[in-house]
Amino acid sequence: MLLRSILRLFSTPTAPKPIPTETSQSVVLYAQLPTAAPQGRSVPHCHAKIDGKHHTARRQSSGGHRQRLLSMRIEHIRICSPKRCERLAELGIITAGDLAAANPERLASHFTASRKALRVIQQYRRSIRFAASVPGMMPRDAMLLVSIHRRGVRGLACESAAALHRDLQRFAESSQGQAQLRGRRLPSTRRLKRWINECETITSNVSMRTRAA
Repeated sequence: MLLRSILRLFSTPTAPKPIPTETSQSVVLYAQLPTAAPQGRSVPHCHAKIDGKHHTARRQSSGGHRQRLLSMRIEHIRICSPKRCERLAELGIITAGDLAAANPERLASHFTASRKALRVIQQYRRSIRFAASVPGMMPRDAMLLVSIHRRGVRGLACESAAALHRDLQRFAESSQGQAQLRGRRLPSTRRLKRWINECETITSNVSMRTRAA
């Protein structure tokens, strides 16, 4: 016993094993993990064909675009002069939705040149409804397309952006085109291609729902 005690005194104590700490390699970076969408709510996606390849990207829903556009005031969508906006406001037409839902014949009867007013009001309504159907498009853009006889989603889905831009350039050189543009630029080819892709998506979704039914 005495010998064992002496050996303990002269022996070197063993150091305690260190507790392993988390290194940068073992730490999980939760910020890099994909966050799941809330239950019952799907993240909107856009399936479009660009340059021959199918792409999937998040985008604003078409319903949100329609609701926002139709709630805009007439003077903010810039499809008519301030004087005409005031006249429409006197008749109870405040927002783009009011104009899109109004009876064109009844509304035109309040103007002096009722026939001309009817044509103009119908063009306004057609442009608003067209723009509300295509995410990213505004009524002033749709009015340009309507003026060159592109009046619907299905027809625009079959268009070429280059050919469409060429026709818009020709229209911009006319007096009617200059009056509509009022010094602003034509939509770029990139924007036209984006609208065409949106129309392709809408058309394909309608076809899929029709087949499923």
